[in-house]
Amino acid sequence: MAENKKYEVEVLEKVGTCDSNLFEKMAKKGDITAISIKEFVGKVMTVLGYSRCKITTDEKEFEIGYYDTDEYGFVSTGSEIFHESIEDYFGEVEQVRIVEIKTKKGKTYKAQPIIGKKKEEKTNKMEIEEYDELPF
Repeated sequence: MAENKKYEVEVLEKVGTCDSNLFEKMAKKGDITAISIKEFVGKVMTVLGYSRCKITTDEKEFEIGYYDTDEYGFVSTGSEIFHESIEDYFGEVEQVRIVEIKTKKGKTYKAQPIIGKKKEEKTNKMEIEEYDELPF
């Protein structure tokens, strides 16, 4: 008896923590549970990785972005503006604030970088903490 799939997932892009065979396997099997970005308007989050997927069903075809966050797990949105803002700032800032913006097509979302929190080299931070007292 053949399995009757009602959707097909094509992973278009994988970055950071989403750049793995495990993530791709989860996406193709429909095993990514993500919360809609609209639930996080005004909140600050740390994006660890992101992916764009094309989903094809019997009724329609669409693209969705999955964003692996430190605080909330996977967050999803189809917003192209949000995806572009994540791409622009990923690796340059540690955290982003989720904002809702109005466009001609309606509401969409954007990741506003938190400038005061820049990524630090973890190795340098660990060395400083480890040697906070001088041996003499």
